[in-house]
Amino acid sequence: MQTLALLGALVLPDICGALASEDGTATPAKYKDWLRANVPEQASYADLFYGLRCSLLHQGRAMPHGGTSPVAFLHPAAGHLHRSSTEINGERVDWMSIPIFVEEVTRGVEQWLAQVGDSPQVVENLEKFARLRLEGLPPHVLGPVIA
Repeated sequence: MQTLALLGALVLPDICGALASEDGTATPAKYKDWLRANVPEQASYADLFYGLRCSLLHQGRAMPHGGTSPVAFLHPAAGHLHRSSTEINGERVDWMSIPIFVEEVTRGVEQWLAQVGDSPQVVENLEKFARLRLEGLPPHVLGPVIA
């Protein structure tokens, strides 16, 4: 569950950046701009998290694209090192707490939605958003689907 929460938190800036854009698509710049504007605790790490999002979601690696050291996310049982790093024998590791990171991004999304969720651009893009559709996709299927 912690891994899914982490992956979800890493992709939310992409989704929100796309929802707010005219063309409804995600880009590296939209991701980073959204993160800087809505998750102030992580603003200085926007490039790092975009690189981590790419490497973790696409290759399953915790070494951010363009990064020089891996990022280790601590499971709740392991403690709460957050936004810190250690270096031993020349090997550096950046540390993040999964629960704290997920909470920071979630709070940013909730505040962002409260501010812009009713804007015409977001409403229009949400129509195309994959979500639970209880009515199904008539005439193809009746009944709940995610589409």
